[in-house]
Amino acid sequence: MSQDNMDVTTLTPPYGGFWRRFWALLLDSFIASIPPAVICIPLLMLPVAQIGAAPEGQELSLRPFIMLLAVYVLWCVLSCICMWLYFALLESGKHQATWGKRLLGIKVVGCQGERISFARATGRYFSKMLSYMICYIGFIMMPFTNRKCALHDMIAGTYVVKSSFKEGDPLPPTPRHIGWLITTIILLAAGYIGLIALAIAADRQQAKTAARAAAAQLYAIHNDNENWPELPGTEEMDFFQDEKDSLYASFQDNDGDEYLLSIPAGENSVCCVAESESECVYIGFPRCR
Repeated sequence: MSQDNMDVTTLTPPYGGFWRRFWALLLDSFIASIPPAVICIPLLMLPVAQIGAAPEGQELSLRPFIMLLAVYVLWCVLSCICMWLYFALLESGKHQATWGKRLLGIKVVGCQGERISFARATGRYFSKMLSYMICYIGFIMMPFTNRKCALHDMIAGTYVVKSSFKEGDPLPPTPRHIGWLITTIILLAAGYIGLIALAIAADRQQAKTAARAAAAQLYAIHNDNENWPELPGTEEMDFFQDEKDSLYASFQDNDGDEYLLSIPAGENSVCCVAESESECVYIGFPRCR
């Protein structure tokens, strides 16, 4: 009888559960990040010290910033190499498990319960990148799939089982929960979309708040036009007047997008100077005619 046709009620599934794998991954990620940190943190001290020791008001040279960038790139490269070798070597090694998995009592096996090769473990590790790219759905799907497979397990043809599992033991199927998987994906997608919508709304509100502050300053300058040059701009706003005596205020939002408001000569209302109507709608002011 094939494994797929076995009665799932007659065998206790030997697979590692979601939370065991979750905590093991966190622990392994921490352990694998230690060597790059040990190498790179001391290298960061010199450029940071140079930046901190620079006299106030003196223009800094680019050298410490280039060093910071170089150390950051080195850290990224070392992290990728350490993570890859840590997972691939240990999961294909004698214990078939990383230190985090060993601590949580699970290990990685092949389709027949056998120990996997280094090449296969390498493919399994880099397959995880797909899950990162799709907002971790490849990991989250694991409790709902047959034999508790995450996306990278499906790609590499591997299973995560309890440490007591022996080669040759059966790998019984488990119930698929497709409905729950689809529901979870929909809820996650809705959550991400909601967060993006909230971020857009917050950014728009900040732009409107900055626009109202700039408009208030423009009205103050307009009402005291003779002395307006004595009202300095700020880091957020700059005020000026053209040859037609129209007043302007330029300001930026949190994203660095620049906007321009104006009180045209002979008028008493603030309008938005922009190429498109949508840009003015975004900050809540009518477009200048």
